[in-house]
Amino acid sequence: MAKILLVKPRYLGPEFQSITHPMGLMYIGATLIRAGHSVRLHDCAASPSDNSDLAGLLSTWRPDFVGLSVIVSELESTKRLMTVIRSVMPDVPVIFGGPWPSANPGEAITTFGADFVILGEGELSMPALVDAIGRNESRGWMVSNLRGVSMVVDGSVAGTPGDPLTEQQLDELPFPAWELLDHNLYARMPSMAGVGCRPYMTVITSRGCPFRCAYCHQTLGKKFRKRSPASVLAEFEELNSRLGFSEFEIVDDCFNLDRERMTTILEGIRDRVPGARLHFPNGVRSDRLEPADVVLMRKAGTVSACFAIETSSPELQKVIRKNLDIDKALTTIRTAVDQGIYSTGFFMLGLPGETIEQARGTVAFAASSPLHRAIFMLTTPFAGTELADMAADILKSRGFEPDPCNLNYFTSSVNISAMTDAELQEVFRSAYRRFYMNPARVVRVILHHPRKWSLPRYGLITIMKILPGTRRIMKSKV
Repeated sequence: MAKILLVKPRYLGPEFQSITHPMGLMYIGATLIRAGHSVRLHDCAASPSDNSDLAGLLSTWRPDFVGLSVIVSELESTKRLMTVIRSVMPDVPVIFGGPWPSANPGEAITTFGADFVILGEGELSMPALVDAIGRNESRGWMVSNLRGVSMVVDGSVAGTPGDPLTEQQLDELPFPAWELLDHNLYARMPSMAGVGCRPYMTVITSRGCPFRCAYCHQTLGKKFRKRSPASVLAEFEELNSRLGFSEFEIVDDCFNLDRERMTTILEGIRDRVPGARLHFPNGVRSDRLEPADVVLMRKAGTVSACFAIETSSPELQKVIRKNLDIDKALTTIRTAVDQGIYSTGFFMLGLPGETIEQARGTVAFAASSPLHRAIFMLTTPFAGTELADMAADILKSRGFEPDPCNLNYFTSSVNISAMTDAELQEVFRSAYRRFYMNPARVVRVILHHPRKWSLPRYGLITIMKILPGTRRIMKSKV
């Protein structure tokens, strides 16, 4: 059987130090192990600026395959990793997967040097690809017989998207390969929930999202597929009783889409996982939560939750296809705060055609809400999303075509709004000032934050976002 090294690139900078468990690789690792392969996982967060550990692992272990899971903010680090991989093992088959390669398989192969790309979910297609290569099948055979894999055939990139896993298949998957991880790494680094460093585990209870938000890659598809409550609760119990975890971050695309199922899971955690502390860093649709749901979340142990609002403008909600009910979302936020759940709001500034009045309205909404924390992001149109198509039309009229590799959630973006660059920068910086320069909010944050000793770090990051020049808007010709 084959030796397979799974690698997680990372983007880590002064303004962003958070990581989460590489769940996609852990699930794929589990299915590869079940198929009899030998698997290791290397997370570059352990040494983000030094790839000597990876080079040493390649030299000593000599894997038969290398797999990388890539998101768009990790493209530069992926280039560096590919240089290391090719210098140590120039002929090893390299397989890309994850949101960005799934949306851009041609570029992943022709520009970044991947040999194969897994499209979407890889638990079935990755073992099938490894086995086909092991049998020395031709690329023509593979592209005709393997779904969910892209590769170069006769000089062109070809491949067929894979079928999303069914709900029965999700239940039949092995639990993620927790044994591949250095658990101390994730315990000592900030997580996506933004509540400080501590031992925790990430859990995914469902996949896919039926909503059509224009900025989303939707790597896991538009069809909502859910694991059974029995499967989910068995995972929680195993993590708690066998591995000793009591803190969990649930990162579904839309955990609360099926309200009855959500209720069953939350009641099961409350009754069967003593001392559980739950965090929802994403994946709860705020306008689909009733106040009673939020109360149950708290009783099940929820201590923090994030709510993606994006914009307070009904017109822009339609533009980005989110169509959030703002009033219901605000009711959910108020209930969560009243229940003592540390609540964060996500907001996007610089949406297509957004005016300065609309941007200021979103900032005013955030500032007047009872949210403990707000994260404001400059709109970034990543390749493979509907937003990127919208942006292309806007930027073309301005004589500007940005390099997708230079777009990054945390450091750079383009202006596709109706504001000038200076207006957009000023609204972005003033958003944090207006949100946090509220003595009542500061007191509430100090009183309710789950880990108060971590507050100085988050305060420093917030100050950095307010300072000029921390986020660069690429200049167009007009």
